[in-house]
Amino acid sequence: MKKPLLYLLTGFIALQIFVPGYIVFRHYDTLKTGDAYKFVVRPYDPYDPFRGRYVELRPVEQTYSTYAVLARDRQGYASISDSSDYKPLSGIYVKNLRLNRYYMNENMAPIAERIQRSLSDNDFMYLLVRVKNGHYVIEGLYLNDTPIEQQI
Repeated sequence: MKKPLLYLLTGFIALQIFVPGYIVFRHYDTLKTGDAYKFVVRPYDPYDPFRGRYVELRPVEQTYSTYAVLARDRQGYASISDSSDYKPLSGIYVKNLRLNRYYMNENMAPIAERIQRSLSDNDFMYLLVRVKNGHYVIEGLYLNDTPIEQQI
């Protein structure tokens, strides 16, 4: 009677270690080996008392469907070539693409907003996103090919 309970407890503990470990592994694997896509964005800096400061982003192109098929334009920036509520059979796709927030140090976020407001027509801002097997990870926010954290 005690042996099955011990096996059940051991399996439960192993599952509690495996699931978070897999999530962390998938995140870092996507960040390290995923394809890079640049999404043009327009940021502004809101304040949320529960989440702190972050840079709110407004992607030039976005979708509210479950799946988005990605492509690159002539300048190398990402575009959404198709969107659907069903998993695509071909192409590079992501599930639940939401690129509306970029979290950063709360002291840097207001400065990033000021930089964004002072952009000229020659400046451009984009979000670098790594994509692999339908998952995506935001790598960074860039201003003229330089990470925003280095501009501050």
